[in-house]
Amino acid sequence: MMSLRQCSATLVAIIALTVSSSYVHAGDYVSIDASHDVSLYYEQAGEGTQVVLFVPGWTMTTGFFKNQLAHYAESKSVRFITYDPRAHGRSTKTVDGADYATHAADLKAFIDALGLENVVLGGWSWGGVTVYEYLSEYGTDALTGVILMDQTPRPLPLGQDSWTDGSGDAAQKFFRSFVTDRIGAVKEFIPWMFTKGVSKADAAWMLEDSMLTPTTVAALLLYDGWMVDHRETIQSITIPQLHVVRADQRTYAEAYLKTHVPNAEREFLGGHGHFFDHADAFNAKLDAFLGELK
Repeated sequence: MMSLRQCSATLVAIIALTVSSSYVHAGDYVSIDASHDVSLYYEQAGEGTQVVLFVPGWTMTTGFFKNQLAHYAESKSVRFITYDPRAHGRSTKTVDGADYATHAADLKAFIDALGLENVVLGGWSWGGVTVYEYLSEYGTDALTGVILMDQTPRPLPLGQDSWTDGSGDAAQKFFRSFVTDRIGAVKEFIPWMFTKGVSKADAAWMLEDSMLTPTTVAALLLYDGWMVDHRETIQSITIPQLHVVRADQRTYAEAYLKTHVPNAEREFLGGHGHFFDHADAFNAKLDAFLGELK
């Protein structure tokens, strides 16, 4: 009988043969939890003392940042890194640690294992929850800046007109859709993220990558992500912050950030996956933010 690692490797090999060649994975692994044999898959581009480390969202992977990897491929000043979180993508599959506090501990171990310093830490969607958890537990000693990509510190609403990830009813509806027809739910979720649309080839590998996270893990993280509250965390950060929020959330996000994090930079762009289909505009803002840090 094949081990879980062997099964995972076989599945990845099958996907590599069947998914469109529009995105080719070529990365490496680092061990972050030897006692439980957990390794994280990561990709990087460019070189330099300024490190940018992006964390993908719920069930998402390094592939979603392919436009940023391409943007920094020849950079001599910026080293761009992104990784598949525990049980995501090509990283070790384990049901243990299916919560964002553990994902934050993994992030700390990842930074330590690669000896990273001067890190601009970015989190997209519930990868942003990982970032909030990291900041809350480990602070900013290794960091020079923080970027949150369409992620409120409090996913569930607190009263009317609050900056949220959706209503309680919407959360319940998506969870029910997920547990009854996971593929169907993700197929609907993927095009929702992109205001410019997404090609069939890209949608295919995005779906395949999302499905690499075991369903039990995905469900546990789905619950855990809705429950967090990092309003105090976001207000405690003293290093530069950049929030890039989807355009249709501008009214609520801008009001919240102006009131509670007035020194944070704000950009309102596209949809939930703005860095992908509005890559040129996003990358320009990222470059400007990095320039300001210098």
